[in-house]
Amino acid sequence: MIARAGVLVASFALCLSACGEKPAATSAAAEAPPAEAPIAPPPPPADPLAVGSQDARDDLYCAGVIFAANPSPPSALNPTDEAVLRKAQALGIMLAESGINKLVVEKAAHATHSALISDAYAAAAAKDFDANTPRISLDDCNARARALPPVQ
Repeated sequence: MIARAGVLVASFALCLSACGEKPAATSAAAEAPPAEAPIAPPPPPADPLAVGSQDARDDLYCAGVIFAANPSPPSALNPTDEAVLRKAQALGIMLAESGINKLVVEKAAHATHSALISDAYAAAAAKDFDANTPRISLDDCNARARALPPVQ
């Protein structure tokens, strides 16, 4: 849009100079905006498991529990088992997204740190799940995921 305005101003000035008139000073809109320095995101949280509301942290933890309970196998599955696995994993994805969105809305974390935070929760939940000591049960995590509003 700015480039188009610049072309219009330049052609108008050319027309005026051809007619013997002096063009007026170019407007500020026709000039290219000054280059702005990119805004750097804040540093990542020192403890990714300690930021945000309990609700957001529970969503992320439950996502990790669901992924720990439904790992992708090293070899191919039959189509039915593959569909069941992907559906279960989709619940984890929905919860992880919900948790990260809550953290961002709360301004407890920056969106660029979502992978760091999600990975930390996945590791913590997998450790608890493997030790049979998850702080939120798999059934409760699945119910929490199913209670989320449908994706539009």
